Amino acid sequence: MDAASAEVSARREGFWDRFLPLRHWLSAEAAGGLELAQAKTRLICTVVGVGGFLVLGRFASLPDGIVATAIVFPLYALAYLILAYKRPAPTRARRAFAVLMDNLVGNFVAQFGGGFAAYVGFLFLTTVGWGLRFGRHYLFLATGIAILGMAWNLASSPYWQENSLFGATIIFGLIANTVNASILLGRIAGGNRLLAEKIEEVSRLAWQDQLTKLPNRPYFRERLAQMVAAAARTRRQIALLLFDIDGFKAVNDTLGHEAGDRLLQEIAERVGRRVRQADTFARVGGDEFVILMEIAHDRSDAIPVAETVVAAIGEIEMFAEHGLRVGASVGIACSGADPARERIADELLIQADRAMYDAKRAGKGCYRFAGDSR
Repeated sequence: MDAASAEVSARREGFWDRFLPLRHWLSAEAAGGLELAQAKTRLICTVVGVGGFLVLGRFASLPDGIVATAIVFPLYALAYLILAYKRPAPTRARRAFAVLMDNLVGNFVAQFGGGFAAYVGFLFLTTVGWGLRFGRHYLFLATGIAILGMAWNLASSPYWQENSLFGATIIFGLIANTVNASILLGRIAGGNRLLAEKIEEVSRLAWQDQLTKLPNRPYFRERLAQMVAAAARTRRQIALLLFDIDGFKAVNDTLGHEAGDRLLQEIAERVGRRVRQADTFARVGGDEFVILMEIAHDRSDAIPVAETVVAAIGEIEMFAEHGLRVGASVGIACSGADPARERIADELLIQADRAMYDAKRAGKGCYRFAGDSR
């Protein structure tokens, strides 16, 4: 029973989300302050409209309906502004009521004809305003209400019956205006999506090594600083594995840099498939790579990773027919039990680099821990 009720509720919520979406039509970041901005615009337009009433009142007595509108609508606009300020989170009921009021009041005032007919101009302001701020759904809804109100004027108001061509032109103008605004909204949304994709692409390129598609040195340094800070808070350890490729210079010198590039790409793919997703595997320059990992127990957690690196690179036989083989020398540095010392990130890199050269001196194709003389 509860599951069925939840399904019905979700379906109803989905319908209303499509009909009156609360999310912004561009992005979540663009939605901030929209309700308040709309409320301020409404209040400004209300002041302009009431000012028009005062001007018309100097030439003729104002109808009771206009006087009532001049009292009620400013109170509504002010109350909405206060509500939007105190409760900025949007609700569908509030938006639906507002879009209805904004468009019907313009038609109501225009119904009196004469100078008040000019108030149909506010219909274009409100329909496009709702559309630009809240998207196509609200544009179509506001336009639909405005057209229905104008059709009612044509059917019930003597002034508009005498000026039916004028009224029909207003309806046609609303439709054309909405179509044009809808196209504009679509192009803005499309351009915004394209811009977001480009920004994401630029951000990705800034942190990515273009040859291997691995994270680059700036990303690694940022990630290292984050992990060191996290380790200091949680009193946990991290391990930094630094390795370069034994025999890489021979490949470059014998077969050229293109072969060296293909070798680096192969290493990135092979090792990348075998390291844990939670670990950071990056290329920090030339033929140097790093793996940054969190230690669950003690430094022995890093040994399987180092052995995996050595085995994966040792299996590469891309240039065996040229008598060239490659391997990896791995240096491992671990943060202490209390990793709150200053410059710990730089120290780890220095220690791992020294340990890597210890591995080379030990015969290459192996790993060594920092500070371990064995």
